[in-house]
Amino acid sequence: MPKKIGTNSKAEAARERKTAIEAEKKEKEAREKEEHFWREAEGAKSRAARKKEEEAEKRAEASARRAENRRLAEAEQRQLEIESRKPDKKAARVSLVPVPKVTGADLERRRRWRGFRGRRRRRKSRVAEEEYERTVLVANTNRNEAVVEAHSVEEALAKMNVSDALPPDRHPERRLKASFKEFNIGFRNSNISR
Repeated sequence: MPKKIGTNSKAEAARERKTAIEAEKKEKEAREKEEHFWREAEGAKSRAARKKEEEAEKRAEASARRAENRRLAEAEQRQLEIESRKPDKKAARVSLVPVPKVTGADLERRRRWRGFRGRRRRRKSRVAEEEYERTVLVANTNRNEAVVEAHSVEEALAKMNVSDALPPDRHPERRLKASFKEFNIGFRNSNISR
């Protein structure tokens, strides 16, 4: 068989791919060297700068979120306004009888009519009114008049009646002994009856 003359297209494509990959690799190494050089040159500043950049990014994201939320709220508000302007379909289906306008003269006429009708009722309800008054006009037993109401100690002392007419107690120990004796007698009697 004779020798083929010409070039192998597949082999050439493979060589081209190989050279492109090698060129990319060299370019990547050069970029990494340059970045490494600048990182070393910046030193401690790079951390602070990165932190500032991160904070700026966070603020930008937060403001973007706020703007988006504001835009959504405004859109929702506009939608609600549009819906509120639309007539209610259910109300259109139900036929409401319009309420007639009531004038001052009509109100006065109604009052007179009620008064006229009320005179007849009063005769019948006199017994009921008397009974009602008896039940309503009962003394309030919830309020004890003996209780002193005061907002301060001085006011309470001023309202209290301390009788100075009592003689001074000359023998409190005798009174104490007698009250204790009465207590014991009452205690015994209550135990015996049980």
